Amino acid sequence: MKKLITAVVSLGLMVGATSAIADMESDRKALVGHFKSILPNVEFADYTNGVYAVDEGSREQFEEILDGIPPYEDAVEKGGAEYLKYGLNKCAALADPAAARVKHPYFDEKSQQVVTLEGEIKRCYNEQTGKKLGSSKGKIARISAWISDQAAGQKINVIVESAGAKAAYAKGKATFYAKRGQFNMSCADCHVYNASKKARADILSPALGHTTHIPMYRAKWSGMGTLHRRYGGCYKNMRAKPLKAQTETYRNMEFFHQAMSNGLEITDARYRK
Repeated sequence: MKKLITAVVSLGLMVGATSAIADMESDRKALVGHFKSILPNVEFADYTNGVYAVDEGSREQFEEILDGIPPYEDAVEKGGAEYLKYGLNKCAALADPAAARVKHPYFDEKSQQVVTLEGEIKRCYNEQTGKKLGSSKGKIARISAWISDQAAGQKINVIVESAGAKAAYAKGKATFYAKRGQFNMSCADCHVYNASKKARADILSPALGHTTHIPMYRAKWSGMGTLHRRYGGCYKNMRAKPLKAQTETYRNMEFFHQAMSNGLEITDARYRK
C-alpha cells in the first residue's frame, strides 16, 4: 500500500473535479486519452472486460469461466423470474428492460435528482408489492442483472445537458476524485492513475468500462452485488466509512462514473474476482 500511495503522489495528476462548468464529453475524451497513453495495446472496446483487458493471465482464467457455466447464471435467471413475479413489467419505467438499462442513470428534471436503475427497481417493487426492497445485493442485484442482460451489446449513452444534470455530474465527479479515509486516497488514485498496477495481490482495474458489467458477480462475495455495493467496499478499503446504497452522493457518482464509459457496450460477462 505504501508503494501505491507513493506512486499516486509522484504522478502529480489532478483533474478539476470541482470546476464550475462540468464538461462531460471533454472529461470522457481526456480519460480515454489517458488510458491510451498508459495502456496503448488495449482497444477501447475491450475495456468492458475490466482488469481482464489489461492482464493476460487473469484474462485466460476469465475466459475459462465464461466457457463453462458462469457462477452467476442461475442468479440472473432467477432475477428474470422475479421481475415477472413481482410485476415489475407493469411499471412503465421497467416495461422494456433493455431500454431501462440503457436509460439509467439519468437526471430527472422534476425531482432534480439522479435516478438509477436500482432506484427505479426499488420504487416499482414497493409500488407493486407494498414492501421494501434491499439496495445492494440479493434480489435487487439479481433483477437488475437480468434487466441489464436484455441490453447486452447496446452502448452506454449517459446524457448530461441541463444545468441540474451538470451540477449532479460535477458533484459525482468531485466524489470520485476526492481523497478519503485513513489512506487518504480517491477512487481515481486506484482506478485512473494506477490502473493495471498491483495493490498487494490485486491488479487495479481501469475506471473506463467499470459500469458496463454491473451488477457484478464477485468471487469474493460468492454472489451478486450492485455498483453501490462495490462503492461501499472501496470506501472500506480506504478505511473510510461507507455510505448507504442509493444515497444522493453515490447516485451522483454513478452518474459521472457511467458517463465516462459512454460509447462502450453493456456486457453480460459479469464475473469479477
